[in-house]
Amino acid sequence: MYKNILAAVLLIYSAFGTGWLDFLDRPIPSPDPTPPPAKILDIETPNKNVQDRVVIFSELITDPNDRAKLAIFNYEFAKRVLEYKATSQDVNDVYTIAGKAFFGTDLVDRYNGLAEEIIDLLSDCITDENHVITEEEKQKLNLYFMGVAWVLIQKG
Repeated sequence: MYKNILAAVLLIYSAFGTGWLDFLDRPIPSPDPTPPPAKILDIETPNKNVQDRVVIFSELITDPNDRAKLAIFNYEFAKRVLEYKATSQDVNDVYTIAGKAFFGTDLVDRYNGLAEEIIDLLSDCITDENHVITEEEKQKLNLYFMGVAWVLIQKG
């Protein structure tokens, strides 16, 4: 009788038991105590002129969530503006309408001077006169608005 029970236990162990013991000697991975911070966006460091011009945005926007959202918004605008076939007024309208759609009323009257700085930066890149924007102006918009995104994520 014992032989039958022993044979059954050995048979069950040989069929199912070998995998169970493998879990006993597996090392348990330990997490890295200080993982590197995740980057929001991967943007090249802009030149000194761009940094000097857009640093005001870093000083104006203090909330980390707003900084991240504005960085993403300006990054996307800067990428897309290169493909626009538009007038300077169209670019202004796109930025304004997209901003309202993206932010809603979250930023309204929250940061004194933000709207004026955006208008000034747009004017610096494409002037106040309505005209079809040139490739050079598109490049300038891209450069400066990527700079805005970059400066916002530096303080994070």
